[in-house]
Amino acid sequence: MVKTAPSIITKVSTMAREIKDIKEFVELARRADIKSATVKVNKKLNANGKKFRQTKFKVRGSRYQYTLIVNDAAKAKKLQQSLPPTLEIKNL
Repeated sequence: MVKTAPSIITKVSTMAREIKDIKEFVELARRADIKSATVKVNKKLNANGKKFRQTKFKVRGSRYQYTLIVNDAAKAKKLQQSLPPTLEIKNL
């Protein structure tokens, strides 16, 4: 009976990673492997029933998609302006 080594299967995860810190997200957006960004604005209701805008920023890396969710419209506008000009930005 001949024993063989078990085959090792590696799987590359393509799951999304949520980033909570704006500075960390901007640093990620400046990496060389980040080529495109998507900005999506959702209209939501808070606990009091008041409408607000939730903005999702997504950048695609070679391994993961990184997402940042911003609930403040002013911060979202500043963040969109601070994204590198080399990125291809899609607004949804």
